[in-house]
Amino acid sequence: MADKKTKRYRGSRTHGKGIKGGRGAGQRGGRGNAGLGKHKWIKVVKECPDHFGPKGFTRPKGLTRDVRVINIYQIEDMMDTLRKEGCVKKKGAFYEIDLEKAGYDKLLSRGNARYQMKIKVANSSKRAVSKVQEAGGEVITKGDNS
Repeated sequence: MADKKTKRYRGSRTHGKGIKGGRGAGQRGGRGNAGLGKHKWIKVVKECPDHFGPKGFTRPKGLTRDVRVINIYQIEDMMDTLRKEGCVKKKGAFYEIDLEKAGYDKLLSRGNARYQMKIKVANSSKRAVSKVQEAGGEVITKGDNS
């Protein structure tokens, strides 16, 4: 049986769809993202404003490096955990702390040193070194203090 819409338009050449209507993508402006640069521009502006233009730049992984930092107060809070991991040893009045073994790269100065500590770390801030020295300890670094 014929479609009702087709029956209704007997004698009409286009059945009310215009010249190319009903031929797939006709009259809707194209399929998919066709026309986003021209006749579908309002859709782009409203719904996806980031469709065109630069998207930024990601540095290669070989050039970037995560620096894990730890503060003085965090060391004292984590003393038991670090001891269980084998990063802290008590020798006399000193605590010998190996932050490189614990996975930290830099020592920062937030907090006050309450214990006498010998801290081994790759880098540290000058202020952190002075705070540890005021408490009677020392900081052993490989890199520059900054």
